[in-house]
Amino acid sequence: MEENYRLEKEYKVPAKLFSEAYLEFQKKFVYPKSRIFTALFAVIAVAVLIFGATVMNDATDNKKYFTYLAFMAACALAMREWYNPRKRRRNITESVRTLGEPVYRIGIADKFVDISTVSDDLGDLTEEEKENALDADPLPEKTRLEINENFQLLEYSSFFLLMPGKEMLYILPKDGFSEEELKTVREIKK
Repeated sequence: MEENYRLEKEYKVPAKLFSEAYLEFQKKFVYPKSRIFTALFAVIAVAVLIFGATVMNDATDNKKYFTYLAFMAACALAMREWYNPRKRRRNITESVRTLGEPVYRIGIADKFVDISTVSDDLGDLTEEEKENALDADPLPEKTRLEINENFQLLEYSSFFLLMPGKEMLYILPKDGFSEEELKTVREIKK
C-alpha cells in the first residue's frame, strides 16, 4: 500500500452501471467509426444496386448474379458494422454479470491512480483455508494508471470513466463517495 494516496476507497461496479458506462465509452470511441463504415457500405450497396438496375439490363446472367452478390455483400457488411458494437456491449456486460460484484479499491496519488481487486470476505475460514483459497484463485496484480497526456477522466451523472488510452477503461461509480472524495477524483487530471 502506498503512503502518498490522496484518496483510497473501496467500491463495487454493478452490471447495470457497467453497461451504461460501456455505452458511453462506445458513443465516444466506437460508434463514430462504426457509423462511417455503415454509411460507406450502404452507399456502396446503393451504388451497386443503381449500377445493376441501369447498366446490367442486357448483361449475361453471370454478370447479373455477380452484381447481386456484390449488393448483398455490401448490405451484409453495413449490417455487421451496425450490429457488432451492440453485440459486443451485450457480451461484455453478460461476462461482468457472471463475475458478480467484486470489490475494487482505488488509490489516487499525485501522478498515478492505482486500481486493484479486493479479496472476498474470507473471515470464516481458517488460516490454511484462506491461504489455499488465495493460492487456487489469486487476485490480479494492482493496476497503475499513470496520469499523463494520454490519461482521460470523463465524468457522467452516476460514474467516472478513467482511461489511460482509448483501448482501456475503468469505471468508478459516484455512489458511495462523499462530495469531498468526488472533488478529489475530479482533480486527478488538473
